[in-house]
Amino acid sequence: MPYTIVGMFPTNEAADQASDRLDNAGFEKEDYKVSRYSTTGNYDPEFGYDYEEDEKTSGFWNWLFSDDDTTKNKYSYAATKSNLVTVYTDDAERAEKARDIMNEQGALDVNDFTKDRYSGESDSANHLSSDERARIINKAKNNLYMTDDNRNYSFRNRGMSNDMDSLGSRDTF
Repeated sequence: MPYTIVGMFPTNEAADQASDRLDNAGFEKEDYKVSRYSTTGNYDPEFGYDYEEDEKTSGFWNWLFSDDDTTKNKYSYAATKSNLVTVYTDDAERAEKARDIMNEQGALDVNDFTKDRYSGESDSANHLSSDERARIINKAKNNLYMTDDNRNYSFRNRGMSNDMDSLGSRDTF
């Protein structure tokens, strides 16, 4: 059965350490992918962490989680603030090994990482234990739906661009 294992890491160094451990465990470079994130634009705390995701990354989450919008949204949101390591294998033991390596290297619990945004949507069946931060999904590698080596997220401007705009309009009759 084919498996895709996804782990998210807060720093480039943590993702690199997971990559090195995967190499040492016998995973070939073509068996996994490291995708780094960056952001552009100005973050405005008044409007929250709102971003635009590129089409390829959106396609990856849509393919991976299909009809599970809550999980898809959580992973998509968490990915805007983390580096991804994605492993592909056809062997259950290797899938567990990859998950264990990523967990040991500090993979994030997506539910903890997204609780500021999705606190009301937490489902106990979806909560990951501290030993299961990287996630195994029964999906085969699909070259159409792979993240790029670098993912860039642009903050959406939700406010008025200048003070005059924020005054609104006043019609006098």
